Amino acid sequence: MITTLQSFLVFVTNVLWVLVASDTLTINGEVRHQKMVHVYLLVLVILGILVVLGAMIAYHALLREQHFQIQAAVANLASSDSNYQRFEEQKPLVIYNRVPKTGSTSFVNVAYDLHSHNAFRVLHVNVTGNSHLLSIYDQFRFVDNTTRWMRPAFYHGHFAYIDFERYGYKKPYYVQLLRKPLERLVSYYYFLRYGDDYRPHLVRKKHMDSSTTFDECVERGGSDCQANLLWLQIPFLCGQSADCWIPGSEWALRQAKRNVLEKYTLVGVTEQMGQYLQMLELVIPGGMFRNASEHFKHSSKSHLRKTAKKYPVSRKTIQKFHESTVWQMENELYAFVVREFAFAYAKQFPNVSSGLSGTMKKHLKVSDLPPPSFRYEKIYPKPSQQKKKKNTARV
Repeated sequence: MITTLQSFLVFVTNVLWVLVASDTLTINGEVRHQKMVHVYLLVLVILGILVVLGAMIAYHALLREQHFQIQAAVANLASSDSNYQRFEEQKPLVIYNRVPKTGSTSFVNVAYDLHSHNAFRVLHVNVTGNSHLLSIYDQFRFVDNTTRWMRPAFYHGHFAYIDFERYGYKKPYYVQLLRKPLERLVSYYYFLRYGDDYRPHLVRKKHMDSSTTFDECVERGGSDCQANLLWLQIPFLCGQSADCWIPGSEWALRQAKRNVLEKYTLVGVTEQMGQYLQMLELVIPGGMFRNASEHFKHSSKSHLRKTAKKYPVSRKTIQKFHESTVWQMENELYAFVVREFAFAYAKQFPNVSSGLSGTMKKHLKVSDLPPPSFRYEKIYPKPSQQKKKKNTARV
């Protein structure tokens, strides 16, 4: 643009010189006066053009400077967003939609014991009427509340899985524990009659029927020992859809398995509570479960809510349940979780057996872990080259 302006000025200068020279040779005064007017007009036009061109040059320079400022602002914003995201990741939102009678009280009390030392909050979600389902609007409100409220936080309650991403929110760290299906139902049956050692003086709603054993209930076809009552762990992991709560739904089983792999951060089993806590120490950021497995191992609260009285189940009763479709599907989910957790634990702790005993011979710390099995290399552009390129762009 500057070169073009210089050429234009040379051209205008030559034109003026020709007009002035011709004007001096004119004899007639009137003609000379007209030519002088033409010259003045031409000078004014040229000056106007020069002013416009100067303004354009200044505007172009201003746009260039603003472009560099915008680039710098975008780079700073991207950097701050990255820092904010890392900060948020250190303040996790953990949700434990606990299945009844799966050792959930013991697990939750580990969180209550550690909340002060590890600097996080624990909140119980009490669903009205002991329902496991929420309306669509209540689901949205729960998602919005937990996402916007105080963090880091650990929410727990007896409700089915809620999909945060369905409502446009980032999914939290979902965790879950499962138990052998028949053992869970038998434990719940006697819990309603005899209570537990957590609140031993509380009278349960089935205490008047405490003389009937589980075997006798099955023999009589009682309402609270039916095979369909096993259908609880699948719908809890499946979610809030209607088909999740249809006993024997193949779709619900598939969805529950899919959620285990894609929606839950970690799903374990009651029989491996100690190992499960070890894994949580590693996968939940911000140190929320720091020293959880060691605390569980030595705390007097590690095995809370043990049912006060239970009678062993006969082989006949076991066989009858094993023949039911609902037990087979619930057991399939349980076996699936056992395999997945054992696989993950073995990859994380290759030198430690992960059996189902639930005991830990040694407390493993993060410092005891082997080095990563991967590394980064052939990184382009090189950091020095990238910095040089940015400096060149600003010149």
